[in-house]
Amino acid sequence: MKTTSPVDLAELGTYFGYAPTALLEQAPWFRQGEALFAGGFVPAPTLAKVHARLTAEGGSDVSVPMR
Repeated sequence: MKTTSPVDLAELGTYFGYAPTALLEQAPWFRQGEALFAGGFVPAPTLAKVHARLTAEGGSDVSVPMR
């Protein structure tokens, strides 16, 4: 997701060594819904765009009966 701090980007690059520097350098210009996925859950570092949700948000709590 968007990260604009050069110090934060450098730390992410050190901590997540599997994220290529060239892709990390794009992070300051990510728009809402854009992200960099890297690590064991993707076959290769990938820039991704997440679209708006398809379901309506409920926005209510689940009631808990008193004992």
